[in-house]
Amino acid sequence: MKKRSDTQIFIVEDEPFFANLINYDLESNYYDGIKVFFSGETAIEALKEHKPRVVILDHQLPGMSGLEVLQHIKALDPDIHVIFLSGMGPNVAISAFKMGATDFIVKDSTAFDEVRGLLKKIFSDGTAEKATTKSAKKEKDFKVKNFPGQA
Repeated sequence: MKKRSDTQIFIVEDEPFFANLINYDLESNYYDGIKVFFSGETAIEALKEHKPRVVILDHQLPGMSGLEVLQHIKALDPDIHVIFLSGMGPNVAISAFKMGATDFIVKDSTAFDEVRGLLKKIFSDGTAEKATTKSAKKEKDFKVKNFPGQA
C-alpha cells in the first residue's frame, strides 16, 4: 500500500510512551507527515507554520487543557479535524463536541482501531466536514456506553 504523503497529523499527548505508540501505529498503517507534541502550547505554535488535516488531542496536558487547545485550534482554522483521545469522563466529551471536536475516543483497548477508522473516513472524504454524523447521538449516549462503572 502506498503511503499517504499528503496527510499531516498532529499528535498532542503529554505521555511520551503513548504518543510514540500512536505515532508508530499510524506510520505502520501508511500515514506519514506526523508531528508529535507534548504540550498544547507547542502544538499551537506549530500551527502558525503547518496546517494539519487532523489533530489527535489528549485532554490532560501540562499547562493548558485539551479543551483550551481545541478552542485555539478552531479559532486559527475551523476546518482542522480534532479527535480527542482521552480517558476523561463524559463532561469533557460533551464540551469537546460542543466546541467543534470531530470525535471523542476513549483511551482503551479499541482506541487505535477507532482512530485509524476515523482517519480513513477523514482522508477519503474530500471535504472538511465532520467525519461522523453521529456526534449528537454519541453525546446523548456517551455516559451510558463509554465509561464503565458509571451510574
